[in-house]
Amino acid sequence: MKKNLVYLMSIWLLLAACSGQSNDYMESMEPEYANDMLAMSEKTKMVQTEPDLKPITNETGETNEKIEKKIIKTANISIEVDDFKQARLALEALLMKYNAYVADESEQNSDYQVTDDLVIRVKAKNFDSLLNGMSGLAVHVNSKHIKLADVTEEFIDISIRLKNKKQVEQQYLEILKKARTINEILQVNEHLRVIREEIESKEGRLKYLNSQVSLSTIYLSMYQQIESTDYPTYGQKLIKAVEGGWGGILMFLLGLVYLWPFILIIFVAVWLIIRYQKKRKQKNRQSGFK
Repeated sequence: MKKNLVYLMSIWLLLAACSGQSNDYMESMEPEYANDMLAMSEKTKMVQTEPDLKPITNETGETNEKIEKKIIKTANISIEVDDFKQARLALEALLMKYNAYVADESEQNSDYQVTDDLVIRVKAKNFDSLLNGMSGLAVHVNSKHIKLADVTEEFIDISIRLKNKKQVEQQYLEILKKARTINEILQVNEHLRVIREEIESKEGRLKYLNSQVSLSTIYLSMYQQIESTDYPTYGQKLIKAVEGGWGGILMFLLGLVYLWPFILIIFVAVWLIIRYQKKRKQKNRQSGFK
């Protein structure tokens, strides 16, 4: 019984000593820094897992109902024109009139059709006017599709989250000023790196949305059908084939003329080899007779 009592007393003293060392260690830490980091960790989690965002309010706390709409306008239009060259010139005039530009163009020509596919960027306010002007160039509008994508909610969502993350960044910068050890500095810098990457990502997305909203996109396919009288007949195709073959023969002969020094060298080399082989055979025969 006495041994058990001594054993229990020893365990109690050991635990008390460990508790005292732990308290001394905690007191040696920067309490202000530790508390700030704990608070920031909780706030960062809240920013990362935000619930549904509340409507934007003004200074009096009232909901601001006049939110600017963010609409991305896109159109696909295919038109047939009577005269391709004239229509292309008229299109250039329309682009200058409505301050638009061609971002991409691909022209194709065949025996039956001339086609020009263009990607046009224009200010949103001139979108409808330019589209109507393009329709006016056509003798026939094959298809026209207009898409309006409302990205207002996404724009507001990203803007609010970006604002929150910038606030978190500023608070981490304040904590960085209070850090004393290298470990504390590295820890805060790692948090700052993650926050800044998220800020840059959201800023890039906002920049893209603004670009798509301010400049609308029109995908235009403009073509001209070539009259059937202009189609090449079978006889014309045959004549072209003969002309192409004769042209190929002439090119081959011209190539031989350019290569005559090499051809001459090859002939001389072959003649020397044949002569050498004949002399060798004669020599072998003479030695055999002897």
